[in-house]
Amino acid sequence: MNINEVDAAINSNQRVRQLVKTAPLGIVERMQVQHFDTKQFLLQQGEQYQFTYLLVKGRVKVFLNSPSGKQVVLDVYDAGMFLGEQEAIINRPYSASIINISPITVLAIRNADFVEWSQTDHRFADQLISNLSEQIYHLTKRMERYSMHSALQQIGFFLLNCAADRVPITRERITYEVDTSYRNINRVLKRLADLDVIKIDHATIKITDYQTLRKIVETED
Repeated sequence: MNINEVDAAINSNQRVRQLVKTAPLGIVERMQVQHFDTKQFLLQQGEQYQFTYLLVKGRVKVFLNSPSGKQVVLDVYDAGMFLGEQEAIINRPYSASIINISPITVLAIRNADFVEWSQTDHRFADQLISNLSEQIYHLTKRMERYSMHSALQQIGFFLLNCAADRVPITRERITYEVDTSYRNINRVLKRLADLDVIKIDHATIKITDYQTLRKIVETED
């Protein structure tokens, strides 16, 4: 692997650059840059892999598959997130599946190198603990939303959060954030559109009445 390509990948994203800043040179030299088209990168729940991946560009979906075929999305990761770091540290099969939902670039790091890195680079170890704690917190909040909120509330709160963060809202993004079927998502969106609190323009969704939408999701049983 061309070290210049690895260096270019590391420096293409500020969060990635900060994570790798103090990595041992020997480990950096053994990293591999890999590129995948949408849905061409798949790590299966229950399988073990030889590499830990650092997402440099693009987005991946982390999800569970039940024996009945139901899929539950646990999270969507952007650049700067590790894939498989927990499994590498404890040498276990993947607890969830991962697939890319956009073209991605990753740095592939052999598990043994990743474990050595985490044990010898104390600055990196502190960042890793912080990242894992953030993931656990985020997952707990998501499970709270799944178990305690109706589909309408999940969708409504997600719409409001996206609007507050000025993030574009699409049906696809909604499917990654709520625990319900695509058909039910469409039903809820139609209901909200009929109430004139949102406007659906092809793939884009815009809130037209924030106050009413918030009242609906806060009073929904």
